[in-house]
Amino acid sequence: MVEEDKQALLETSLERAADRLGDITDPVMNRYYAVHPGARKSFQEHGLGNTVKLEAEMVESVVYCLMTWLDRPEEIRIMFGSTVPHHEEALAVNSDWFSGLVDAAVHVIVETIPDTHQDEHALWQEIHKGLSDLIADARY
Repeated sequence: MVEEDKQALLETSLERAADRLGDITDPVMNRYYAVHPGARKSFQEHGLGNTVKLEAEMVESVVYCLMTWLDRPEEIRIMFGSTVPHHEEALAVNSDWFSGLVDAAVHVIVETIPDTHQDEHALWQEIHKGLSDLIADARY
């Protein structure tokens, strides 16, 4: 599939998710905390009294990475290459929690894609694998 077609499918998926869910922050964080309950305390500590704001910023960052991966993977490589180790070392945020947020965002978006749209599903598998591999490579 050509890059332009992938970009169009990506945009279609994100627009559908936004139309069906509105702001995806709550569904993503609910999914995330269900899989990584220990991360809630970390968000509360690092949120400095504004956990909701931190959650929104983190989901926004993940969505940005998902949206940008196809077009500018080097930008995301640079971003994750410094962010993942920084979170592990300076903030004591386990990289599994980091990848878990990507997993949750992808899951929430993919749930809105009809089963018959196999091209979209394949695209999201590609994006998810790319970001998951990138996080694994960035770990200490």
